[in-house]
Amino acid sequence: MSTTQIAATLFQLQQLDLELERVTAEQQAIVHSLSGDSTLQKLRAEHNTVQQQLRSGQQAQKEAEWALEDVNRRLAMQEQRLYSGAVTNPKELSALQQEVQRLRAQQNRQEEITLEMMESTESLQEMTQHKAKVLQQAEEDWSKGNAALVTRRDQLETRRQELQTKRTQFTVSIDAKLLKRYDTMRRSKQGRAVSKIETRSAGSADEQNSCQWCRVILTTSELQRVRISAELQTCSNCGRILYYDR
Repeated sequence: MSTTQIAATLFQLQQLDLELERVTAEQQAIVHSLSGDSTLQKLRAEHNTVQQQLRSGQQAQKEAEWALEDVNRRLAMQEQRLYSGAVTNPKELSALQQEVQRLRAQQNRQEEITLEMMESTESLQEMTQHKAKVLQQAEEDWSKGNAALVTRRDQLETRRQELQTKRTQFTVSIDAKLLKRYDTMRRSKQGRAVSKIETRSAGSADEQNSCQWCRVILTTSELQRVRISAELQTCSNCGRILYYDR
């Protein structure tokens, strides 16, 4: 492959990369726009908050129910002992009666707590359902109003994947060291490592050949080196690889 062909190949790769950058930038802008609706963000945050509250409430209700079950179990055991006639010692019987009274009082308190937890959970469930409906309606309204953006986003993703695949296939034929040099220059040259030499009129019959990006006019000897040199030539001003398409 001649130097001119190498420069042409890198220039074509650059065209691919520039288009890939453009598509990616537009896609990111649309994604940002689609996710930037403040009303939707607020509704989603409120829905997430009430969902977390509901989960905490359900856990607290379970713990209250478990505690009530434990009290009921212990009370049943003590009442069975009390009414079975197995305990006859007056002192022991009195202590057992006091324990049963204490457990009954604890049972009443725990039933009240459990009932409060159940009512709170029910209220949170209703609130969660309401928030979910409001959010769903808002998202449906938003989707209808942004259908064109969603379609464009999907189109851009398809195009981006196509370009990425094409780039991968294209770079297979490029020498690894040359590709590394190109990629390094792209990072330091705002994505433009290769500059096509442009021919423009100078207001007379003469034509001037200039660097595509920095617009510096090449001398006759510089242009000759680009045409015939066995090595890639760079612009003396901006340092980009020069490509002469003639």
